[in-house]
Amino acid sequence: MFYLPYKQRSVISRQRGAALVVALLVFAIASALMVGLQRDFTLQLQRGSNSFLQEQAWVYLEGAENLAAMGLRLDAAQDTASDSPRDDLTELWAQEATPYPLDEQGWLLGSLEDLEGRFNLNGLVAGETAASDGESSALGTSNPSASNPSASNLGAPKLSVQQKQFIRLLQTLEDVEISVSEARVLTDAVIDFIDQNDAPRPDGAEAEAYRNLTPAYRPSNRPLASVSELRAVKGFTPEIYRALVPWVSVWPSEPSELNIHTAPITLLRTLNTDDQLEPLPLFDAQRLSDLRSAGEFSDLDTFLADPVFSGGVTDELRTILGETSDWFLLRAQVEIAGREQRLYSVLERDGQRVVSRYRSLGEL
Repeated sequence: MFYLPYKQRSVISRQRGAALVVALLVFAIASALMVGLQRDFTLQLQRGSNSFLQEQAWVYLEGAENLAAMGLRLDAAQDTASDSPRDDLTELWAQEATPYPLDEQGWLLGSLEDLEGRFNLNGLVAGETAASDGESSALGTSNPSASNPSASNLGAPKLSVQQKQFIRLLQTLEDVEISVSEARVLTDAVIDFIDQNDAPRPDGAEAEAYRNLTPAYRPSNRPLASVSELRAVKGFTPEIYRALVPWVSVWPSEPSELNIHTAPITLLRTLNTDDQLEPLPLFDAQRLSDLRSAGEFSDLDTFLADPVFSGGVTDELRTILGETSDWFLLRAQVEIAGREQRLYSVLERDGQRVVSRYRSLGEL
């Protein structure tokens, strides 16, 4: 039998040990690479899946928008054929929607709201006129503080019908208490934020007031592009903003008439006689809503002939009221594979043409 010398056997053993260590090291590196590759592959697969689901959700939301546009065009065709066209809450577009089941174990839901049933904030700077004699009896109200303006309001610009309406709206908000005088201050602040001059109204705030804030900024001095801009207006706390958002809009950019057939009760409370700065009592607004649902108001004349308005003049009020609408808000939601996505789309209708003027996947 042949035996290797001891030194040779020792060298071979060391070589085998080194080879084993190298093999183990290579295996460890390969394992780490495999784990890394698997993690990257899983991440890329998840990203691809998320992207696919997002694209799929967007296609469904676009479908909801197209369906809403189709419904509005159908309604326009019916109005064209009618002797007295109007948009009201009995029409197909205004009906409460139910979730539509999807093949992907999800659902799609969409609803339309008449934006001309809201108060248009940009209308606050429309029709402003300089006061020739203050506001005296033109602002009469059962509230003495409203009928007797403070010294700061003497000689102030006469309130337009839209400004009076907004003052009433602020007093109707839930969860916040706003008096007539406080509502006038907030109204002046919004007007100064929007108008193109730098001259503050008696209770308003122009550039100087905003320069003293931290951080400092300037009022926009242009029509509001989003309701969210109210957050930047002096005096509008988060509580006031949250309470006001459901009732206001910035579309269309040119102020339109408030649709008496679609305005919610909160907006009906803002419709008072020309000499009043206080809103209608809730009971009266609810009564108007009930009569409207019963079909008692065939047109604007019968609406303004209601005893609620018999105590004063409604000539100014009549100029901001209408019976048809062309601007609508689509709220669409879709859920696929447990993931939910939303779309807010502002739709403008011009005859048989319906165009989305603004889209948002988040806050409107």
